[in-house]
Amino acid sequence: MRWTIIAAVTLSIVALAFNTFWVDSRTRAAAPRDGGRIIDTTVVPANAKIEGAGPAIVLLHGFGAAINWWDDIAPELATDHQVIRIDLIGHGGTAAPSSGYAIERQAALVAAILDKFGVERTTVIGHSMGGEVATALAELNPERIARLIFIDSPPIAGATFTPLTDAYFTRVIGELLSHFQDDRIVRRGLAQGFAPGFPVPEKFVDDLRQLTYTAFREAHDGSVAYRRLKAPYERLAALKPVPPLLAITGALDAIVPPDHLKFIKRVPGSEVAVIEGAGHSPMFEKPAKTLQLIRQFMQSRS
Repeated sequence: MRWTIIAAVTLSIVALAFNTFWVDSRTRAAAPRDGGRIIDTTVVPANAKIEGAGPAIVLLHGFGAAINWWDDIAPELATDHQVIRIDLIGHGGTAAPSSGYAIERQAALVAAILDKFGVERTTVIGHSMGGEVATALAELNPERIARLIFIDSPPIAGATFTPLTDAYFTRVIGELLSHFQDDRIVRRGLAQGFAPGFPVPEKFVDDLRQLTYTAFREAHDGSVAYRRLKAPYERLAALKPVPPLLAITGALDAIVPPDHLKFIKRVPGSEVAVIEGAGHSPMFEKPAKTLQLIRQFMQSRS
């Protein structure tokens, strides 16, 4: 009996190790998605969508999302701006490699795409993790940033996820759970990105399922590492010059507490705004109000 137990445990360990290796080795090639096209860069081939003409606005989605999260505000912004939406590494139609998900590399991808289109100066709007990428882009070249607008982007290391989502981030356990990621579970995980009771769109379920497990975990870990090394609000305050900054948050955000706006207020010249009734994604939950705040800020800081 003892040897039977030892054999069973050994086989289980070997099976888990093999599964971890197999899941982590999965990659995905770039492919056009959500009306975008593939842009070849020195970082990775990326899916991007360009609309309109005029001064440039770059839209950077959050963790687990894609360029279609901007569908309710991008067309209106494109009436008088060139709007550039970019799928970050591993997300949407952009390539999902086996490694290389650090926030600084995400920012290098954005910079490479801007170089491709000859964009020397731009407003950058970043949702959640996209705000960290925008911060890293500003660190590369503050002069390139006309304005920064953050939507529910964490200014410090702390952010809250459900226990199930945290389990997915855990090595070995996460690789095992990835085989049981049906739409119901994905939808439950996404629900924390919206106000309580807000219906999760099916297209956002598809966006999250598009991620390889490696992209899912490594993008999250890269985000956490960036914030732990130095808080984003401290990074912003250290820029020379500090770009005009607006931070918008939903009053019902379950991931980034609205009271974290107090850290953004420490950035010289920054402005903050709270959207009542919205959760972590007001550009989709409350697009009209989000657009109003964006427009007002851009006009006041023109």
